Amino acid sequence: MANYDDLGGGGKKRSRSVSVRFAIFAALVAGVVFLPVTLIFFVCMIPTMVAGIVDQYPIKTAWLTIGAMNMAGTVPVLCKLVDAGRTLPAASQLIFNPNMLLIAYSGALVGWLIYNKVTPLVAIVVQNRNKRRLEDITKRQEELVRKWGEKVVS
Repeated sequence: MANYDDLGGGGKKRSRSVSVRFAIFAALVAGVVFLPVTLIFFVCMIPTMVAGIVDQYPIKTAWLTIGAMNMAGTVPVLCKLVDAGRTLPAASQLIFNPNMLLIAYSGALVGWLIYNKVTPLVAIVVQNRNKRRLEDITKRQEELVRKWGEKVVS
């Protein structure tokens, strides 16, 4: 039987690895060119990285919820950096400013609250709605049995 590489599929693998390498290279170059923004972004998004590491579920959705809110908290710090001139000293000054870190990390806190509290609350609401629906179906079934007899059930 012919191998996948024998059928000419080997070129896609090489092409994909080149594009991945190029994307990594472009990200590194952009990170160096925009070093103050990268530095602020990296420090402010630490809670998202931690969420990605400590999430024990196989789907790993914690980083997404926490990361979105953490990003919302990081935006004011990045705006402050743009106002300060996007320099490395301004970035380091913002990183060591507790108020700026508090803003960024409070967004992550809101993300943790959403992840830990809202999901169980939604599950309870859905469970109660399903319970009421089942009661309505049972009442309707009893009404049909009363109207048409036991043959309706079987």
